[in-house]
Amino acid sequence: MHRLLPQHPAIDAPAVAATVLLRWLSACILVCLVGTGIFYVLVQLGDDVSVHRRGMNAAAYRAQLYVDQREALLNYLVDSVVNVHTSSQKAHASRHDDDRNVRRLQLGTAGDGQELTLLLSARAEQTLADFGVRLVHVDGTSVAVRSAAHEEPSASFISRQHTVGSPLAPEGESPGDSRVRWVAPTQTGSPIYLYRAIGGAEPGASHWLGLAIDSDAMIKTMNGNGIGDFALLDRHGEAVLTQGERSPSANWMRRHAQDEFGWIWDGARPEGLALVKGIGEDGWRLVYHAPLSLLLVDIAPHLGISLLMSLAGVVALRALTRRIDRQLIQPALLQHRQLLESFDFGSTVIEMAPVGVCVLRGHDGTPMVENQLARDWLGNDAAAGDWLGNLRTGNADPLGERRSADYTTSDGRQLQVLAARTRYHGEDVLLCVFNDVSRHRQIQAALSAAKQAADAASQAKTAFLATMSHEIRTPLYGLLGTLELLAHTSLDARQSQYLATIEQSSSALLQLISEILDVTKIESGQLTLVVAPFSPLDLAESTLRAYAAAAERKGIRIMVCTDPGLPDHVLGDAGRIRQILGNLLSNAIKFTDSGNICLRVRLVAREADMVSVSWQVTETGVGIAQAEHARLFEPFRQIGTHSRLEGAGLGLSISDRLVRLMNGDIRLVSEPGLGSSFTMVLPLKTDSRATPEESAPKLLAQPLIYVRCSVSELADSGSDWLQRWGATVRRYEPGMPLAPDENAILLDSDPRGSPPVSWRGPRVTALPDAGDTPVVDPENPRHLTVTMFSIRAIANALARLQQSDAPVPMAAVSRPDALDLRVLVAEDNPINRIIMKEQLETLGCSVLTATDGQHALELCRSQPFDVVLTDINMPRMSGHALTRSLRQHDILVPVIGATASATPEERERCFASGMAGYLAKPVDIGTLRRALTQLSHGAPA
Repeated sequence: MHRLLPQHPAIDAPAVAATVLLRWLSACILVCLVGTGIFYVLVQLGDDVSVHRRGMNAAAYRAQLYVDQREALLNYLVDSVVNVHTSSQKAHASRHDDDRNVRRLQLGTAGDGQELTLLLSARAEQTLADFGVRLVHVDGTSVAVRSAAHEEPSASFISRQHTVGSPLAPEGESPGDSRVRWVAPTQTGSPIYLYRAIGGAEPGASHWLGLAIDSDAMIKTMNGNGIGDFALLDRHGEAVLTQGERSPSANWMRRHAQDEFGWIWDGARPEGLALVKGIGEDGWRLVYHAPLSLLLVDIAPHLGISLLMSLAGVVALRALTRRIDRQLIQPALLQHRQLLESFDFGSTVIEMAPVGVCVLRGHDGTPMVENQLARDWLGNDAAAGDWLGNLRTGNADPLGERRSADYTTSDGRQLQVLAARTRYHGEDVLLCVFNDVSRHRQIQAALSAAKQAADAASQAKTAFLATMSHEIRTPLYGLLGTLELLAHTSLDARQSQYLATIEQSSSALLQLISEILDVTKIESGQLTLVVAPFSPLDLAESTLRAYAAAAERKGIRIMVCTDPGLPDHVLGDAGRIRQILGNLLSNAIKFTDSGNICLRVRLVAREADMVSVSWQVTETGVGIAQAEHARLFEPFRQIGTHSRLEGAGLGLSISDRLVRLMNGDIRLVSEPGLGSSFTMVLPLKTDSRATPEESAPKLLAQPLIYVRCSVSELADSGSDWLQRWGATVRRYEPGMPLAPDENAILLDSDPRGSPPVSWRGPRVTALPDAGDTPVVDPENPRHLTVTMFSIRAIANALARLQQSDAPVPMAAVSRPDALDLRVLVAEDNPINRIIMKEQLETLGCSVLTATDGQHALELCRSQPFDVVLTDINMPRMSGHALTRSLRQHDILVPVIGATASATPEERERCFASGMAGYLAKPVDIGTLRRALTQLSHGAPA
């Protein structure tokens, strides 16, 4: 018992109490487990007892039926004995001579002189044969037994002496009793006899008729078939027939003379089950006995299961107890000890805290706990209580709610007081913490000044970015614009080569400047996304086409494979996605000398209005070592030989940051010599306002379209798109007949390097250097050529061949039409003004220039213009002010703003001021043409 007592009551008492409770709980659970096991075994034992009882009852029923049938047969035979006078015997016999189905057996003369005759029918004889019994007649005067061999119809009585004893009535009973008497065999194997007196209850009966039953047949009938042993007892309780060596004791069988079922007990120990059943008319009993060992064998599996379950429960209980002790009680004890230690530690902390701490009673403000700093800082102010100020009025505040106040002591110390209502030692108290903020206030003032300086620096950085963007792009516009205009003049081969080199270098410089500005914007947090609807298919194809010429110059096959399951429109920053894809494609072309470059766009997942789109660029270039993968996305990181190091190494770093800004992910798979694969996965929202594409090609199911392409992936992608738009597509296999159907159309995608095909039907040839508008073969009007980089252009060409039997008109190959617009250019920079004027004149426009916004306003008021193209930042009047002034004077001419500040904010300001379009310098002739064309069609430029 002393082991349960705590050695340190203050510390160990809770743990000891928890351990004792756990052990008591374990004991109770263990008792429940054992009780459950015992109950389970008892239930199974009860089921087994029920099975044995049903078996015993069934066996007893069979035995009872067996005995009842033979007693009934004997009664029938006795009732078939007739008494006739000798004088009438002959007459009686003559009446039945003709009845061949009845035998007359003379049994002798009764005591009254009448002749006894047994009328034995053929049916009765057959029943004797079926029951396997012999008919026995006993004459009481000579105590001789005579049996009838009924197996032989012609046989008469055959006398045979049996030492069966007298079948006469037992002592104390009437000799003429009509009941059936049973006579036990005198030795093993002897038959059992059933007798009944002839003449019924008449006194002095001397003739008995009986049946001899084979003992073995009776044992076989009474056998319980696995339910246990049995014993057949006579009316004195002596065993007549037995089976098995484990029958109940003779004393027990004498005590249980009535029909019953129950347990056999040897004192307090059960020996088995027994069923006592009376059979026959002579008081014999049949006892079925199932020993306990047989019952235990039957329930042995259940007993084993119960033991195993109990053992498993004990083991699990032990493990659970140890786990609870280890994970609950011991940690709780540790926490209890730590709590006690924390009280001591807390007192020490309060005393040594660098702030003043005190606990005041809520009703009178008397200090209950205070440290030395609180006493030192407050001094005489503590006695006056003025420092509490309005903190005393917070008695209605919720517990734990903090209130603060500033207080200056009499010696000039600035204190910040934090107070909160709580409970301590069963009382409402006010916990107060004092902090000397004199130095803090000085530091706070310094930090405020530093923050203002940082904000000013951030504003200066923003202004610097805007200035750098404007000041760098402005001269670049002059340079690139001049080069573009120079390219439209007559140059010899060497001059064209020099010009191409200058244009390439200038473009690289512009890209470098844009990348540096992007990095700066990202680091300063000024880069924002412009989310707008766009088509993933169109974005992928147009981006690839911008780099197709560079790949073709190096002899590299470049292609785009898109998933037909892509949504028509999604919401995202198409410009930034184009920039990322451009960086990846540019690097792929740079580091690939031969082979293929493929841009794959596929739908990864769709959930509600969100989709995940994968953009993958693969190439067969030099590859990248595994050790360089992690550093590849660092700024200014370049990997490869010096001959390939073009650029500043910012493209992948900017791409990685843009992908993360769009909540996406970019991954790299590469091995040296095997090429590289960059995969970008972006979550994009579908455009719920978008309607089904009206511009989608309208293809017919017939005639069939056969697709021939040396790249299976490209052929599969194109076939899927054509099927999406309604066509029936088949792959063209080598050896196919020249034209399976005379109207079937052959789509021959990039046949360069493939053997020619003689196709007599319509054909569309897709080439990398072709345009969107189909070009008709002059020799065969049903042969069209179109770009391989636009599946829409290919489908439109196929649709023209499907839907018209007439020859397709040849596309005119000529220079673009002149725009024939009257344009006013407002630009303060003379170089840019000249370049823009000549670019517009190249497009067929009539151009008038103005040096600033005020000059442009005066020209617009004096003469009409179709378009005003104005710089944003100009002296005297900016582009925004010019636009607003035009609207105020009801001049509705469209205005396009051109600025070197290529930011989304500047774009928004342009549209907010009323402009119809926005251009970022430097502006090339193609961009200028598209902007003016869109504006003339009513779309924003």
